[in-house]
Amino acid sequence: MKRFFAIGSILAALTLSACGINEEPKPTTSDEVPEILEVDLTVPVTATVGEEVFFTAVVSQGGKIVEDADEVMFEVMNLTTGEKEMIEATLNKNKHYEIKYTFETNDMYDITSHVTARTMHTMPTKQVTVTGGENATTTTEEEASHGEDLHQEQVTTIDFTEGTTTVGKATMLVANVSLSDAPLEGARVQYEIFRSDSHQHTWVDAPEKEAGVYQTEFTFTKSGTYDIEVHVTKGDDLHDHEKNTYTVK
Repeated sequence: MKRFFAIGSILAALTLSACGINEEPKPTTSDEVPEILEVDLTVPVTATVGEEVFFTAVVSQGGKIVEDADEVMFEVMNLTTGEKEMIEATLNKNKHYEIKYTFETNDMYDITSHVTARTMHTMPTKQVTVTGGENATTTTEEEASHGEDLHQEQVTTIDFTEGTTTVGKATMLVANVSLSDAPLEGARVQYEIFRSDSHQHTWVDAPEKEAGVYQTEFTFTKSGTYDIEVHVTKGDDLHDHEKNTYTVK
């Protein structure tokens, strides 16, 4: 009888041990929102035809430099002709993505860094004014005066109000843009988003949903007070902006 009881106890212990081995660990869940991908784009404000210049993009996430971006491309677009080219950047010794570029004609150019990393994509844009070269022209005082009068007659209005939102919530950013009281269609509109206590700026393109209405969704990953500046460009004569604040809780 005692022998039977001992064998039964051993079998029970082995059964419990086997259940413990085969039991699958419970999955862990996390409500954390991924840190946003931030790009600090640096381009010269002005350049000269035939002069070699550098474009650099510092990519970071959560305050840490990103060296393993899937792709970083620089788009150089002539704002008058619409011609553009895409150039792949390389990581330099300072952990900055960089290209060298030489402009062949004078004009206004948009420089956009297309950055894909950590399943995210961002594309900040800055402008360069290129002067010099054989096709350089001299503006007369009369032409300059006429241009100023024309600019004064055509007043751009950007209706973008401040707001409040919460971390992790997709927030719709909407700007109503008009020129001389009529909806401005076909413009390029970008939101420049940055926290007041940070030097990192995030640029987001806003497509036109209807005549003069440009909107996009953005998810904030940290609380604080943010400045959001709306940049509106069209052709080489119109470039305006409006800034407001967003409180993120």
